[in-house]
Amino acid sequence: MGIFDFRDLSKRKKKDIGIVIECDSNTIRINGAELEFPTNYSTLEGILGKPDRIEAVRNSKNKVYLWDNLGIYCSTATPDNMLMVLLVEDNRYGLGHQPLKNFQGKVLIDGEQLSEAIQKVDGDRPYMIRSVIKDQNQVAIALGWNPDFK
Repeated sequence: MGIFDFRDLSKRKKKDIGIVIECDSNTIRINGAELEFPTNYSTLEGILGKPDRIEAVRNSKNKVYLWDNLGIYCSTATPDNMLMVLLVEDNRYGLGHQPLKNFQGKVLIDGEQLSEAIQKVDGDRPYMIRSVIKDQNQVAIALGWNPDFK
């Protein structure tokens, strides 16, 4: 890197743009892109980019798709029918296959922070959102298909 490279926009260090997940009564948007569940691999790849790793689950047909830098993973037997994504906030809890970094994004429900609004989410949305609690700490957020939605 040369001394005057700061003037060249293409050589500047890019700021990491965080993930913003917005949930309202009918839709989920990740950085503005709408996501419906069940979803598929190509839709997630279009929104999140290629995963850093795809790993097989031992003694299973499932594969785990891991976005290490985003703190996101998805597990499925078929990439055409992905029912859920997991946003891992604390990967010290050994949730099995997990991303190398924690999810640092923002999750909003009806415009409010997740912690304030998650209790208000009922079963009449086309998606479900749940906290994954270990040792009384929220370690992940599960976001996915709501089988009870009619």
